[in-house]
Amino acid sequence: MNKRDKKCESVHEDKRVELQSMDDVLAHVVGSHGLWQCILLCTGVIGLPPYEMFSIFGNAKPNVRCRMQDDMESLLQNKTFEEATQFIQGQPTNLDVVYSYLPECYHRLSGKLNSTEFGSLSNLTYASLYTPVVQRCPNGYVYEPRKDQYPSSVIESFDLVCDRAWLEPFSTTMFMIGMLLGFYLGGWAGDRFGRRPTIIFWYTLGTTTGFLASFSPNIACLCLGRFILGAADSARLTVLYILVFELTIPKWRSILCSFWTMLQSFCARAFVAFLAYLIPDWRWLNFAMTGVGFAGVVYFFVGPESPRWYLARGESKKALDVLVSGYRYNHFGQCPPKEELARLRTFTEMVGSRNTATQMDAAPDAETRRKRGFVYWIKSTSMWEFFRSSELTRRIILGSLVFLCHIYCYFGLLLYSNHVRGNVYLVTVINSATALPGTLLSCALYRIFSWRKRPIIGVFTSAFLTSLVAAVCTLTNVDPKDIVLTICVGLSLLMLESGMDMIYIYIPELFPTLLRSKGLGFCAGFARLGSALCSFTNALDTSIGHGVPIAFYTVSIALVVVAILPLPDTRGYELEEIVERDKQLEWNSSEQFGSSISVHRV
Repeated sequence: MNKRDKKCESVHEDKRVELQSMDDVLAHVVGSHGLWQCILLCTGVIGLPPYEMFSIFGNAKPNVRCRMQDDMESLLQNKTFEEATQFIQGQPTNLDVVYSYLPECYHRLSGKLNSTEFGSLSNLTYASLYTPVVQRCPNGYVYEPRKDQYPSSVIESFDLVCDRAWLEPFSTTMFMIGMLLGFYLGGWAGDRFGRRPTIIFWYTLGTTTGFLASFSPNIACLCLGRFILGAADSARLTVLYILVFELTIPKWRSILCSFWTMLQSFCARAFVAFLAYLIPDWRWLNFAMTGVGFAGVVYFFVGPESPRWYLARGESKKALDVLVSGYRYNHFGQCPPKEELARLRTFTEMVGSRNTATQMDAAPDAETRRKRGFVYWIKSTSMWEFFRSSELTRRIILGSLVFLCHIYCYFGLLLYSNHVRGNVYLVTVINSATALPGTLLSCALYRIFSWRKRPIIGVFTSAFLTSLVAAVCTLTNVDPKDIVLTICVGLSLLMLESGMDMIYIYIPELFPTLLRSKGLGFCAGFARLGSALCSFTNALDTSIGHGVPIAFYTVSIALVVVAILPLPDTRGYELEEIVERDKQLEWNSSEQFGSSISVHRV
């Protein structure tokens, strides 16, 4: 039998496969890894500018000194910035004195000096030139960009120094808080209104805010803009990731999700560094990032709704239309043959009618809803479904702990090792490139093994061991030059990057379709608390001892392994579709939630 005959036989064999799940439909009819999935993935990445990278450039810290009177400033023009700073600060008579604010926030020049004396400073005595009392800067500040750093900064634009210095990290904190809120709102809206409407809404809001934030007149407007950008960014990310996740099968899920990570974590971030190199102004940099993301408007015309979501709601006709559209994309405009169309229609009607009947049987009548009022509304919300079953409750708690500990140690180690004194653009590209080997590792592991949980445990165990070696060598001062620390932290970051790719595949598989987006959003949003804590942990390196933060991160990695162990191994099974409550459950105050629960798979 020649190759052509074998190929034809394989095609006929695919046509004879009984369509029992959505994975069968994608694998044997529509296509699980074709042009349809690639278009969605690329438009998703293009429409998601990595706004978290803005802080690296827009929040660059310049050199600062007091701005003096105009006559004095004219004299200081002939001096370097360091000489001018040293001159106006003077030398304190008491070297042990501790001031309540930073050196750049004060000067010690005598207020009795007049403009006629500026030309003969060499004739002035130290006592007549300086005062023993430290004085605040009377006329604002003078800034100078640091070598190899971004030349423009929100710090200079809004004078975020001295008593206003807390507003600089606060803008980043607002972005992280926005991301926390966005994960929850995106997850809820994606399950409630559908994947496509949620993506379009947050894309429109995020793009509009991105353009407006570029022209913020004050720090308050910028913080508000960063907050909305964080919410829009994480909301779109959650739902887009779930949509890509649901339009393929377990065999190709790791490949597509890894490709997503490579584009988002490396290509997009490296491109931002390139934009920053070309555009030396933070306002136009933010505008350019949003302008590139505007290309994501293509999703309005080609982005589909999830057929799994339609079927979970019993909307078989809409699910069929989406599958036919996907077939045409993957087969370059060809319509499905009548036989294939009939198989798709039979499958969608069967699954849709089954889910409709299940939801109707599970829901109480109008009279019961009226009597129960607010209590019924609380119990009937999809978020409450996580607590109707002890199994789902256990999964959401452990999944949140996995995400929290992972993000905590990942960003902690990344920030801890990111003290390289060098060109900011080159350092950013190198840091972004660490996503490549980690992503390739996760992709290879999920292609080789059918397990989901075991490779994750192996990766995090490796990260734990390398972090443990780094902590021991640093705390015992065995490695005074931090060579072992640098190598081990790099290996840990590689493993943690790989682990992040895998838990973004594994955790959503633990939840049924109607709860999947919300489940991932809840876990990923909860993890933002970890990214807020890691900066305080890194401060322990100077307050307690060198290497102490590494010990905290080592314990955090160990907690990830402990949290994953009790979770089930999905092994790439078909995705759960809905949670079916027993028909005999009574909707009253004595109802025992989680007493009976089963799932359909699609």
